[in-house]
Amino acid sequence: MSLLSDIIVLLSLAILIILIATKLKIPVLIGFLITGILIGPTALSLVSNISAIEILAEIGIILLMFTIGLEFSIDKINQMKKDFFTYGSLQVFITWIFLAIVCYIFGLSISQSIFIGFTLSLSSTAIILKYLKDKDKLNSQSGIKITGILLFQDAVLIPFLIFLPALTTTSNISTSLLYDVLISFASLSILLLLSKFLIPRLFTFIINLRLAELFIVTIFVIIFGISLAAYKLGASLAMGAFIAGLSISDTEHAHHVNTELIPSRNLFNSIFFISIGMFIDLNFVTSYYLQIVSVTLLLIVIKGFILFSIFNLLKNPISIGVFTALSLSHIGEFSFILLRLSNQSNLFSDYIYQLFLSSSILSMFFIPMLIKIGENISRKSIIKTKVGYIENDENITKKNHAIIAGFGVNGKNISNVLKLMGIPFIIIEANPKTVSKYKKLNYPIYYGELDRKENLDSMGIINAALLVIAISDIEATQRSIKIAKSINPNIKLIVRANYVTQVEEMYKLGADLVISQDLETSLVFINHILDYYNLPRNITRLQTNLLKKEHYKFFTSNNQNYDWNIFESDIVQKDNEMFFISSSSKLISKNIIEIDPVKNDLIKIIGIVRENKIISDNFDEEKIQKFDTLILSGTHRNLETALNWFETNN
Repeated sequence: MSLLSDIIVLLSLAILIILIATKLKIPVLIGFLITGILIGPTALSLVSNISAIEILAEIGIILLMFTIGLEFSIDKINQMKKDFFTYGSLQVFITWIFLAIVCYIFGLSISQSIFIGFTLSLSSTAIILKYLKDKDKLNSQSGIKITGILLFQDAVLIPFLIFLPALTTTSNISTSLLYDVLISFASLSILLLLSKFLIPRLFTFIINLRLAELFIVTIFVIIFGISLAAYKLGASLAMGAFIAGLSISDTEHAHHVNTELIPSRNLFNSIFFISIGMFIDLNFVTSYYLQIVSVTLLLIVIKGFILFSIFNLLKNPISIGVFTALSLSHIGEFSFILLRLSNQSNLFSDYIYQLFLSSSILSMFFIPMLIKIGENISRKSIIKTKVGYIENDENITKKNHAIIAGFGVNGKNISNVLKLMGIPFIIIEANPKTVSKYKKLNYPIYYGELDRKENLDSMGIINAALLVIAISDIEATQRSIKIAKSINPNIKLIVRANYVTQVEEMYKLGADLVISQDLETSLVFINHILDYYNLPRNITRLQTNLLKKEHYKFFTSNNQNYDWNIFESDIVQKDNEMFFISSSSKLISKNIIEIDPVKNDLIKIIGIVRENKIISDNFDEEKIQKFDTLILSGTHRNLETALNWFETNN
C-alpha cells in the first residue's frame, strides 16, 4: 500500500503545482520538476518507496521514446531538409565538440567528455514545440528552423543510444568499444526489420477482431517486449522503445496507436519528470549553488552564442538568429534520460552527476525568460542591419498599388489574379530563396521583413491603396498592422488569421478585413454538407453569410443570435428544385396530379421542361414522359422529402 500512498501524494501535489505554474505561465514540465524537488528525499521526503517510483519513471522514458519513434516521419524531414540537415547538424556537432573539449580541459576523461558534450547539446522538444504551437509560430521562419533543429536532435539521439552502452562501460575509446557498437547496431537493425515486418500484420489482425481491450494490451506487450529485447542485445530500454515506435510509424495504425496511448503516456511522463526532480540533492544545491548557477549560465551563453553564430554566418535575419539562439540555449528533457543512464552505470562521480543534473534543470527554469528576452531583442532597432531590409536603391515609386506580404500559396494566387487584371502590385517576402527564384521570373518581389517601418516606407506604403498580409506569423502581422496604419491611415488592410479567436484583436488594431483560416475551412465543409443533404443553394448561402456576419465578429461576440437556425427559417421560406425523369423511370405515363407528393400537398409542380419547351399550366391531364424535367416548389423540408421519393421511384 505504500506505493499507492506515494503515487497519491505525488500526483496530488503535482495538481497543485501545475495549477500554480499555469497561472504564472510556466511550462507544465517545469511544474513536474518542482513537484519532484519538493517531495524528494532531501526536501519534504514525502515519498518512501523511491525504487518503485524509479520503475514507473522508467516506464515513462519507454513511452516517451516510443512516441518519438511513432511520430518520426521521413516526410516531415523532407519538408524542412535544409533546416534539419544544415542547421540541426551544425548546432549539435559544433556544440557537442566544443563542450566535450571544455570538459576534457577541466579534467574529465574522453568518454565522459564525449557523453557530457552530447548530452548538453540537446534542447527541450516538448516545451519549445508546445510554445511555438500555442503562439502560432510553428510556420514562421524561426519556428520552421527551430523545429528542424529539434527534429535533428531527436534523430541523432538514436545512434547515440546505440553507442551509449559501450561508452559507459569503458573509460577510453578502443577497438573493443567500436566492436560493441557495431554488434549493437547490427542486432538492432535486425530487430527493427523483424518488427517492421511482423508488428503491422499483428495490429491488422487485432484490429479486425474489434476488441479494444486486446488492442491496448497488445500495444504494451509490443513496447515492453521490444524494449527488453533491445536491452538483452546490449542497447538500452529507451532504444528498444524507439524501434517499437519506428516499426509502425509509416503504417495506417500509427495514429490509432498514438491516440490509445496518450492517457497512459501523459501519466507516466509526468511521473518521469517528477522523479527527475526527486533526484536533486538539495543539500548539494545549497552547498554548491554558485557552481551550479555558473555552469548553467555558461552553458546558456555557449549554446546561445554557437547558435547565433551559425545563423549569422548563413546570412539569416538577426532577429531570427537571436530568437532561435535564446529559445534553444537551455538543456532538454532527453539530457535527463541520458544523465539517468550514466548514473546507473557509474560513469561519473556523484559530484559531477549532481552538478550537471542540477544545472540542466535550472536551465529549464530559464526557458520562459529566455524566450521573452529573445522576442523583445528581436524587435529592437538596435539589432537592425541590412539583413531583412529592402535596399534603398530599389526606388519603388508606384501609386495606388497593392502590397502583398508573404509569397506562399495565398500570395502567389493573389499576385497572379492582380497581374491578370492589370492591377499594380509589389511583393515583400522574408525568404531570400523565394525572392531570388521569382525575381528571375520578373515578379516585382523584394526581400525584407514586413514588421519594419523602413521596409514599408521602401514599398511606397504612403501611396499604396491596399496591403494584403498573408504570412503565418501572427505577432509579426499584428505589429505590421499598427505600423502600416501609422504611416498611411487610409490604406485598406486585408489580413490572414490562423484562428477565429485572433480576428477581433486584428480588427481593433486597424485591419479592414480579416480572413480566418479555420472559419473559411468550416464554411467549405458546411457548403459540401448542405449540398450532400440536397438543401437548396439559397439556404447554403444564408448559412455561410450569417457565419461571416460583420466580418467574422459573429463568432467572437458574447451575444450570439441563433434566430437564423435553418429549421426555423424553413417555416417561412420556400424554394424551387428541378428533377430529371430517366428513360427507365417508374413515373413515366403517370398523371402529374396523381403522384404522391402532389396528391398529398407536399409540393407543387409549377413547370415541366420538355423538348426545350416549358409547360406551366393545365396539368390535370398531363402525363410524365421520359426525359422530362419537373420544376418542384415547396418548403425546404418538404422538398427534401419529395426529392427522396422521386429518387426512389425514378
